[in-house]
Amino acid sequence: MKVSRLFITAVIFTFLSPLLHGQQAVNLQGYWEMLSQKLNGRENLTFGRQIKMLTGTHFVWVRQNRKNVEELLAKGTLRDSLDAFHDEFGAGTYKVTGNTYTETTEFFFEPNYIGTSIDFTFTINGDQWHIIGHFVGNDNGKRTDELIEEDWKRVE
Repeated sequence: MKVSRLFITAVIFTFLSPLLHGQQAVNLQGYWEMLSQKLNGRENLTFGRQIKMLTGTHFVWVRQNRKNVEELLAKGTLRDSLDAFHDEFGAGTYKVTGNTYTETTEFFFEPNYIGTSIDFTFTINGDQWHIIGHFVGNDNGKRTDELIEEDWKRVE
């Protein structure tokens, strides 16, 4: 009897703990592929493939233009090989509170974004994940407010 009360208490705590701490019981962990990206309401044509992987607390994303890589590698020089693998990436920690997904960047291909955070509002519909948020951009040294919107698909 004592053991079953303890077990029931543990189960209830496990499921209610995220809600009590403002965390939504949503599972973002896994492997995601970007479907589209908008910047300030306009379609941002991204070349290549972008993936994002999430653990319970960390994220990493990479983008590579495979066609560009193949063209550079075909030239066969060491410099071209090095250029071929200069791709875009970002990594850091994340948290979920309600319908807000917050990324804090620890690694980024543009150093001025290291240490910054972006709050995204998100929705999940089946295996589709939609996020939208603001970040501070840099346009030739001038700080700008940018709206970014991304659609992702969970990959099994």
